[in-house]
Amino acid sequence: MAQITGYLTPTQTAAFQDLAASGGLDVSALANLLIVRELRVHRLPILKSDFDADLGQGERMKITAHQRLDATKEAFSAHAAATGLKPGPAAAILFRAELKERWLTFCLGVNQFDSI
Repeated sequence: MAQITGYLTPTQTAAFQDLAASGGLDVSALANLLIVRELRVHRLPILKSDFDADLGQGERMKITAHQRLDATKEAFSAHAAATGLKPGPAAAILFRAELKERWLTFCLGVNQFDSI
């Protein structure tokens, strides 16, 4: 099974896990959703300047998107390379951006109805 792994700080990882759970998703599903979204909207060049971070050799934890299809990994790898990044750091940028932007939370809340 193909996979794309990005690394975050322990605090970021915990927040990402909480965000995924709040949307009824596991971490891999949220990571995949963000990767597929990126392949459609191409925001990585814009996000790179605000969310690229060198975590160095300190404590870091991985977030892995398990890909059903190799084609998704290949497309994301090519997209990341076009932005001057490897897939892992590119994925981490998407994950960090989501922690700030809360796109999933917004999408899930758009169609909520008040009690009828």
